[in-house]
Amino acid sequence: MGNQICSEDDRNKGEATVSLRANMVHNTKDRDVYDYYHIERIIGEGSMGSVSLVKKKDEKVGGSAYKRKGLLFGTKNKTAPKEVLDDAKTKVYALKSILLTKVSEDFLEELRNEISILQSLDHPNIVKAYEVYESKINIYLVLENCSGGDLYSRGPYSEKASAKIVGKLLSAIAHMHQHGCTHRDLKYENVMFESREEDAEIKVIDFGLANKSKPGTKDTDFMTAGVGTIYTIAPEVLLGSYTSMVDLWSIGVMAYMLLSSSKPFHEKRRSRMIAKIKQGTFSFYASTWDHLSQESKDFVSALIVVDPKTRLDGGQALNHKWLSDEFPLSERIPDEEFLGSVQESIASYADVGEFKKMALMVIAHKSSSAEIVELRKAFDAYDTTNDGVISFTEFKTAMSSSDNYTEKDIEQIFQNLDTGKDGQIYYTEFLAATLEAHGRIVEETLADAFDRMDCDDTGYISDQNLRDFLGTDATTEKVEKLMAEVDLDGDGKISFDEFVTSFRKSQRSISRTLGCVSDVSEI
Repeated sequence: MGNQICSEDDRNKGEATVSLRANMVHNTKDRDVYDYYHIERIIGEGSMGSVSLVKKKDEKVGGSAYKRKGLLFGTKNKTAPKEVLDDAKTKVYALKSILLTKVSEDFLEELRNEISILQSLDHPNIVKAYEVYESKINIYLVLENCSGGDLYSRGPYSEKASAKIVGKLLSAIAHMHQHGCTHRDLKYENVMFESREEDAEIKVIDFGLANKSKPGTKDTDFMTAGVGTIYTIAPEVLLGSYTSMVDLWSIGVMAYMLLSSSKPFHEKRRSRMIAKIKQGTFSFYASTWDHLSQESKDFVSALIVVDPKTRLDGGQALNHKWLSDEFPLSERIPDEEFLGSVQESIASYADVGEFKKMALMVIAHKSSSAEIVELRKAFDAYDTTNDGVISFTEFKTAMSSSDNYTEKDIEQIFQNLDTGKDGQIYYTEFLAATLEAHGRIVEETLADAFDRMDCDDTGYISDQNLRDFLGTDATTEKVEKLMAEVDLDGDGKISFDEFVTSFRKSQRSISRTLGCVSDVSEI
């Protein structure tokens, strides 16, 4: 993973920031999700629940950020300003609903497991969870809406397009494995395009069958549950003892399908199909393979391997020649001018206060794919190993392309971005450092961030709100420091006006440094 520049004490602090990352997902109990969202349409329905497309209700956009204003001025209309509402009306979310009376305890445990896993992961190709609503009757999970269809919806694929999808998929799975998670049900249906755009990114979805190992366990610890989908299931799952390497088999099968529009294991009789999977018996028989590179066949053959000990792992697969030939880094990055402005943004982030860094993390997490498409390309440019995090070595290489920063400067800048103090910059940390300086902070996102931190909906962010949000990192000293940074009138609580004012102040400073104009100046 490259050089790391943090001490053991810093690593302990990093564990606390993992808690902060997990708290990006708002978990509420005894609230009705339909008080906050209205259904646009139901896109999937079964005996245990449904999946719907939903939008935020007008009166709930910005939440408590506007609620307090209504109370103060005695107005009946407590909704957000018209321009904020107009923007919010374009945002659609996926709402996963589970009826508790219809599911077993095991299934309920799977759902809670899915929520826990989504809270722990931070990768551009893994679907984001935003909120959880839990009552005595239902559990609702508000997710990023991936509107571009699954992998079946866009075939057939060229070899280059196949390599791009596989490279992104491997990056997401390598990130999962690094965090002790095994998906266990990778298949075409569980990889979605985020939008209908031609160059839309993929997102891995549906973590209901995923397994998260307990802290202290090893990658070699075995799982035994017979879960998955037959056409991508690994032979060791059928034998009842397996590790996270099952995901690499599934990716091999999916790579075969992307390249040839056919399945490596396909029999009408299930028993014969299982026998072939256990033996790893497949061939490149379709005429399609005559026109594909030898490297693509080598890649597939290195993953569809019966013995998981000789199968490529995530890192080895990411470094395979086929991917570097067909999906080179040069095709994943924005132009030099934009990368230069990103560097300046990152350097300016050093002047941002701790409270604001925390709020920017919330805003970055809530940002839609359309809002950060260029910044995501910049992240790719820094993440040269394509493993979903930026090591110090990768960061140093990227920043050294400019003569503006000494090695000491680069090390200090890295530490400012590495809020987890674990020697790695995560996707949301990178976005938080670059969003504001590119004029991407508008009132709606500020209101959403305020509302998320004001978890008891009082219209203020209290010291208790900060303790709840920080989790295990909530020392008295830190809470007092954060409060003092934004509590301008010293009344022991932060209003939305104070919240916005703190952004205006530092935004103007950064804008002068970079010579840019931000939307926040219009608030």
